[in-house]
Amino acid sequence: MIDRCDSTIASWSPSGDNFVVKNVEKFASTVLPMYFKHSNFSSFARQLNFYGFRKLKAEPILTADFDARTACFVRFYHEKFQKDRPELLAQIKRATKSDQQSKDDVESLKIDIMKLKDCMGAMGADCDRRMSEMSYEYNRRITALSAEYDKLAMLVQQVLVNKGVGSEASHVGGAGAPVSATTGVPDMMRSLSQVAAMSLQNSLRPPSMAAAAAVNAPGQSVLYHPQGQRKRPSEGGPMAAPGS
Repeated sequence: MIDRCDSTIASWSPSGDNFVVKNVEKFASTVLPMYFKHSNFSSFARQLNFYGFRKLKAEPILTADFDARTACFVRFYHEKFQKDRPELLAQIKRATKSDQQSKDDVESLKIDIMKLKDCMGAMGADCDRRMSEMSYEYNRRITALSAEYDKLAMLVQQVLVNKGVGSEASHVGGAGAPVSATTGVPDMMRSLSQVAAMSLQNSLRPPSMAAAAAVNAPGQSVLYHPQGQRKRPSEGGPMAAPGS
């Protein structure tokens, strides 16, 4: 059809890989009735679309490149429809409804995949941000607790030095044996270390876990029993006062 057509109405492109309808009205009125039972160019273009042809747009990039003579040209392309290649025509087949549906499904899946990629990227960025914030907060808490522990240890040492505990005798127990105050100082420092360690653990736990830990270990005290009495020497604390 294209080979026999008037070149002023329709012809092959210079490359031969697509054909150009140069005058749509004359093509519909003179060429189409020779091969089809109608003269409707829109129906012709729709049939080409069913067989896999694509309409090419030749829109100029610059206004200066606009050519009013070729602006009304309509180009159709199919990879198996080429000039002087009649053996390829057997491979041009009409697309079935299932083929079109499969093509639509593929496009829909591509869109869904792109959305999932964007969502995963956003989730990854949010996770990194949250992890950074948590790391900063934990480091801040540990630094603050370490500073408080150092202050507490220095305060206890100052109190012991000011009272001269290291050079004076300690309280006497029920057995009457004197106990040096130097024995109680390491125990007191060890107790303070335990207090600091417990405080650090509780501050890093969620509130619900910290409360549960407190319920599971009632009455635990480093220096005193729940009844308010001091520990016995065997328990690692200062000895009880006589007559208590």
